[in-house]
Amino acid sequence: MFASLGIILIVAGAIVAFGISTAVDGVDLTAIGYIMMAGGLLALVVAAIQGAGYMTLRRNRVHSERHVSSDGQHVVEESEIR
Repeated sequence: MFASLGIILIVAGAIVAFGISTAVDGVDLTAIGYIMMAGGLLALVVAAIQGAGYMTLRRNRVHSERHVSSDGQHVVEESEIR
């Protein structure tokens, strides 16, 4: 969701900053375009961080084994992250 928002903001900001030559009184369209592109870049960074977190969570699995001796006195537990 953030990735598509970021791309849309970057494209729209570039159009506003570089493609529009009309002057509007009291409004700097170039600055607004740069602000939109910065917001799009921020949205892409958030999407990358979320994607990295999701990939990290998918790979980590804990495998546990419990071994009890035949007399029931000794217990060995093993855990490993896969």
